[in-house]
Amino acid sequence: MFSNKKDEKKLDEVSTVIGEETTFTGTLEVNSSIRIDGKVYGDVKCNGDVTVGQEGYIEKQLTARNLFLAGKIQGDVKIEGKIHIYDSGSLDGKAEMNTIVIDENGHFNGECVMTGSQDVAGKKENSSKKEKVKEVKEQA
Repeated sequence: MFSNKKDEKKLDEVSTVIGEETTFTGTLEVNSSIRIDGKVYGDVKCNGDVTVGQEGYIEKQLTARNLFLAGKIQGDVKIEGKIHIYDSGSLDGKAEMNTIVIDENGHFNGECVMTGSQDVAGKKENSSKKEKVKEVKEQA
């Protein structure tokens, strides 16, 4: 019980910052949230949220809980929750997420796959069909 709250708090806290003057090459794994204002060439695997500042750049693949993009990503992203592309943000590549928000001047070029909303709709439809079948059986 207590560890879940602690883990959730850890995911909400930004514990790592890649500064504007920093370039990172390789695989970056973060167990909390991260802010990227520099350049990352390689995979980013984050259990928390990823914030990419206006000067931030990621090239390759990104997995995270949520993505807040004011900079640029060239590559594929797989996000559990929401992608928010701000007016200065740019995403070129395949995006997989539950929700996406693109501000007026935000840029997205690629393939978009909505994951959570389709699953929920399918489950609701299947459960309502099961209930109707049950009602028909009971009436017979």
